[in-house]
Amino acid sequence: MLFPIHSIELALNDARKHRQDQTLDETPGQTATVKRLLSHVEPIAWNSRCVDVLDHFIRHEDLPAVAIVDAEQMPVGIMDRGRIIEIFLRPFARDLLYKKRIAEIMDANPIVVDINAGIDDVARIIIDAGMRHMVNGFIILRDGAYAGMATGHALLEEITQRKQRDLYLLAHYDQLTGLPNRLLFKDRLETACRGALRGGRMLGLIFVDLDRFKYINDSLGHSVGDRLLQTVAERLTQCVRHSDTVSRLGGDEFVIILPNLDGETAATTVADHIVAALDQPMPVYDHALQVTASMGIVLYPLHDSSAEGLIRKADAAMYQAKQLGRNRYALYSEHFDDGLRERMLLEAELRGALGNGEFSLHYQPQIQLSDQRVVGVEALLRWQHATLGAISPAEFIPIAEETGQIHDIGDWVLRQACRQHLSWIAAGLPALRMSVNISAKQFEQPGFAGRVAQLIAETGMIPEHLELELTEGAVMTHADRAAQTLGELRSLGVKLAIDDFGTGYSSLSYLRTFPINKIKIDQSFIRDIENTPANEAIVKAIIALGNSLGLETIAEGVENLAELECVKSHQCHEVQGYHFARPLAPGDFVTWHREFLGTAAA
Repeated sequence: MLFPIHSIELALNDARKHRQDQTLDETPGQTATVKRLLSHVEPIAWNSRCVDVLDHFIRHEDLPAVAIVDAEQMPVGIMDRGRIIEIFLRPFARDLLYKKRIAEIMDANPIVVDINAGIDDVARIIIDAGMRHMVNGFIILRDGAYAGMATGHALLEEITQRKQRDLYLLAHYDQLTGLPNRLLFKDRLETACRGALRGGRMLGLIFVDLDRFKYINDSLGHSVGDRLLQTVAERLTQCVRHSDTVSRLGGDEFVIILPNLDGETAATTVADHIVAALDQPMPVYDHALQVTASMGIVLYPLHDSSAEGLIRKADAAMYQAKQLGRNRYALYSEHFDDGLRERMLLEAELRGALGNGEFSLHYQPQIQLSDQRVVGVEALLRWQHATLGAISPAEFIPIAEETGQIHDIGDWVLRQACRQHLSWIAAGLPALRMSVNISAKQFEQPGFAGRVAQLIAETGMIPEHLELELTEGAVMTHADRAAQTLGELRSLGVKLAIDDFGTGYSSLSYLRTFPINKIKIDQSFIRDIENTPANEAIVKAIIALGNSLGLETIAEGVENLAELECVKSHQCHEVQGYHFARPLAPGDFVTWHREFLGTAAA
């Protein structure tokens, strides 16, 4: 298991070089070289008697190995405790070896590195040279002369600690901007609220949403959009104090925590600085982009005394700023809740959507790269309202989860997907794997596995053809209970996949303990991967992790040939995305599949 874990560490380390987040106080030299592993171990002369070296190990009980040096103190070999003791355990060994020199039995091929050698480079050397060196350790030179030794244990410990730090960064910081992510933001906001309550101080919260960012993203491409977000993050950070927190919630949404304020003027002053900072053109590749933002401001405890309430009202104030013409901020007022009333209207309409037949499923093909064969589809929910038009799942799924409607909707999706699967088989299509997204609220519902079993029996679906996709958050919120539910699902024969891998908890432990079949690499890592070394390093690491644990990997969001070739070069098993097909209505999928088979045959 050493090699896959080491490969992941290398990839994450490479990715870290491209991040802007610098949360650790250690310098690159200290963390990257073997200098920190150096221990002074008195070397043994090459012409020392073997029995004297044995006595040396007996006197120094904690010594795992010793360097053998020549007259110029240059290392010529290494002897480890286990080997010499094993030799002297043989009958008459002491008599036979009494006059022999240690040079005759030493390991004459030790690993010798300079004190400035990178830890990752040394780990690669050990892996390539043979794992016995993990026991022996390696010799370190300073200015070409013997300086000491380092143990394989110390090397592994350093790699493990660095990996844990990297996993913490992945779990708590946005990988694009290096800012705290939603998870860390909520924790800091709750902490700031408690501090404001104890100190009797005011707390400010600014919700920042870029204006017309989608237009930039769609017209100039995701790479330009990503770089723009990085530039915005830099400018927002420059507008606040060190004690403030700038976070990225996702997409083009940022939020700023301002503790210890004297009043609302302090918060609006920050907002004025942000407006001025964003007003300056932003150089992005060959473009000089102009971007504005709409901001909502709330104050604790004036507007709300809970973290969730502050977030909701800051969002309402931001929406009001957009309504007033964008490129401005608005301080929360009760009448801003009109926007929330629209949400309540959407909630009411959602209650009748299922009964009115407004929901449908579209299906996006999943391609196996080894033979360019369609092996499955992902079922994606769509809502077409009679007057409101197409409503994004990002808008109505959170409402469905909050109101509990997700359970009925989720049952409908599962039932409809299973029926469609059987309908396609009856029409002559192969038995494709049917992947269905499961909401965290659905998964946490008591008896969920039993409900899935009931729907399978009701529709006649073969369980092995059904795959349920769960987010990392869904399986990690209540890990013990999740493990039981996952085990029950697997006992049914259902396949299980972790969706959007790398954007949530990013805990590797659950992949070993939970009965998971597949990892879905989030599309944010795939986007422009051929030009983003950090993304490529992370994707390579995830695929290596999946291979080491016997898990399949699928890359979602593959939009062009360059992205396809990149993930394919790293031995990803499957892909899906616009490069092959957008989500298709059932009839359109049949036509597409027929055409795809013809193209593949040609």
